[in-house]
Amino acid sequence: MPSDKLVFVATLVDKRILSLLNISINGIKIYRSKGLLAHILKRKHYKAAKYFDYITDIIENPDYAGVTDGQIELVKIFKDNIFLSIKLDIANQIYYVATVFDVSKSKIDVYCKSGRLTKLDK
Repeated sequence: MPSDKLVFVATLVDKRILSLLNISINGIKIYRSKGLLAHILKRKHYKAAKYFDYITDIIENPDYAGVTDGQIELVKIFKDNIFLSIKLDIANQIYYVATVFDVSKSKIDVYCKSGRLTKLDK
């Protein structure tokens, strides 16, 4: 993904999440593509689109976190439950927001029970 199509959104510094990745650095810079909102709308994730401007908050203050197949998965509880997935572009060594969508509380519970997500205590 060329860097001219990316926008910096946040630095992930939460030690609990970084330890899930077995990363010992102080933080990971996270980017999003300029076309992320179009992607969200194309997938008909209209509830998630309402929280597009909260992506930084979701990354910096998630309520749940996990790592699945190398992807960082974060959930933030607002009026809706918003699931955000972060992938690594291996070729360019850049972490970017891959998708954002709403998720039900029951799905979060299933993910926690299976170990896919962990509730982060504040």
